Amino acid sequence: MVIHHSQEKTRVFGYDALKALAAFFVVLFHCGMVDFGYHEGEYYYPTVSQVIWLFTVCGVPLFFAVNGALTVSRNYDLKKTAVKVGRLLLVAVFWGFVANCISALRHHTVLHVSYGSLHYYWFLYSLAYFYIINFVLSLFPRWCRWMCVAALIIFPFITNFIWNIIMFSDPSVALPRWGHVGVYTMYGLVYLYAGDFFAHHKTKKYVPIVCIIIGMLLMIFEVIAVVNYKQQQYPGANYGFPSLGALFLTIGLFVWIKDINIRDGILKRYILFLANNVLGIYIFHMLLMALVGTLFKGIANLTFHPIIVILMAFSYMTVSALISEFIRKSPLAFLLKL
Repeated sequence: MVIHHSQEKTRVFGYDALKALAAFFVVLFHCGMVDFGYHEGEYYYPTVSQVIWLFTVCGVPLFFAVNGALTVSRNYDLKKTAVKVGRLLLVAVFWGFVANCISALRHHTVLHVSYGSLHYYWFLYSLAYFYIINFVLSLFPRWCRWMCVAALIIFPFITNFIWNIIMFSDPSVALPRWGHVGVYTMYGLVYLYAGDFFAHHKTKKYVPIVCIIIGMLLMIFEVIAVVNYKQQQYPGANYGFPSLGALFLTIGLFVWIKDINIRDGILKRYILFLANNVLGIYIFHMLLMALVGTLFKGIANLTFHPIIVILMAFSYMTVSALISEFIRKSPLAFLLKL
């Protein structure tokens, strides 16, 4: 069933909840400091904490999906697209430069600015060229977009799944040189268009639950295959973004949450507060973690109970959102505006 939305901007709480959830997954992944039970030389099966942390593979994909739901079907001409891309690049370059300055001060090194160093907030650059690609594709018949999505599902999503099967069957096989993430994070386009598609189509009530179950089973399979092949702890969320498991999990969570609403109260206000400052959370939580790492040497090498780490993630999110709220009410607000 197709849902027709007005072009007017209307606030959808489900999207705010998804923004907050995506930010939480990103911050939780960056916190680290959890023992997932990996021991060198032993065959690894995911622990409960590892399974829970696998949801962090949905962090950036949900960010792309919500952006797709809110922007893909809008009528963006070349001028509007250029303005949006320009804002993204300004925010990414400025805060990337700030992050480099802080890193140089923290490590007592000479400031070195390069393309790689300014790519600190890579997902903003990715979103910028997704907007450009979406504008170009909008000039062609709609089937061209879905041909592009189909090609990207084949590579790298399905190809990664095939390599997982090969690694599971024979851990001695060498991974291909093109690596796991495909080409220039182009896999993110799949999440962008998935968000747009499911924002405008109703699904059966069982669909999100089935997607989450399939996605989690695929992610568990990937962890078993990859960890026992690499003989090291699972690389984490970034490695899992272009996987079928992450795709199913992201679609399941998106469809499940996009239409929810809760009564007014402290929880709803807190979620809206996080959603309004989600860009600031993405930008500032890493800087806060660097500050804590400087003040408390060696803390990043410690492990804590998963509940403690979850509370730490919420603390980083809240403080980051407060900093963002302050800046958004200052003359520097344009530096946090997309």
